[in-house]
Amino acid sequence: MAYDKKVGIYPGCCFQGADEHNYDLIIDFLDKMEVEGILLDRAACCGGGVIDETNKIVTYALNARNIAFAEQAGVDLYTPCNTCYMVIAKSKIALDNNPEMKEKVNKILAEEGLEYKGEAKIYHTLNLIEDLIGLDNYKSKLTRKLEGLKVAPYYGCHVLSPDEISLDDPENPTLLKEILEPCGVEIIEGYQDELTCCGHHSEYTNPEVRKKLANKPLDGAHDAGADVLVTPCPLCHKTMDAVGENEPVLQLIQIINVACGLSSDKSHWNINKNKVRMTFS
Repeated sequence: MAYDKKVGIYPGCCFQGADEHNYDLIIDFLDKMEVEGILLDRAACCGGGVIDETNKIVTYALNARNIAFAEQAGVDLYTPCNTCYMVIAKSKIALDNNPEMKEKVNKILAEEGLEYKGEAKIYHTLNLIEDLIGLDNYKSKLTRKLEGLKVAPYYGCHVLSPDEISLDDPENPTLLKEILEPCGVEIIEGYQDELTCCGHHSEYTNPEVRKKLANKPLDGAHDAGADVLVTPCPLCHKTMDAVGENEPVLQLIQIINVACGLSSDKSHWNINKNKVRMTFS
């Protein structure tokens, strides 16, 4: 269905293989919010911050290309992934503030008939709801109160730092709480390790460190009495669900979709390794 508001869906690694259900989640979420999602199907991996460590121009060209596909379609770019958001947003800032680099990158893109103009905004789920959809409009789309469900909000790193791309106050963030509260859940705040890293990016270098980091906020949420930890980031979700021992974890849009009237199974709560104790039909 075509809606007045449109956004380009960036298909990063979080939509691939065993994670392909994330695309269905996003389509359902955007549909409930009356936003048309346009798949940017030629976009490529953002580089995850790894390429940036050795060759910045490759990172900038790669992500200028991703943004250029959105600009070509006349839409802004949306990714639910914290890391993709950080890398793409940082690339945009770097290019918009360095005309010489932008020119170099556009010479590369010209080989594909593309041009990075810097016109498209970069959205994550948090600022998509706050800025494109609007908090009041978002609240009007919620049709079910998830009463009795105790939720621990967990941001993850890359939407709070570095400062130039932060979507909230890094020391005292409130936006995730503001988005969750209208769903009717009870918010559990100030739990141990609430603002620590899930350890996803240590997966390939030290899996034991990843496991320890992932369990810290989960244990903190569990000890504080939460039924589930909720994160906007599919990478945080994947890592924590894979290694978490005491507490289930869901993505923000999984909660929102159920609050919009979809069932828990339709919102893929049932595929979690650690099952959420309360579900909705």
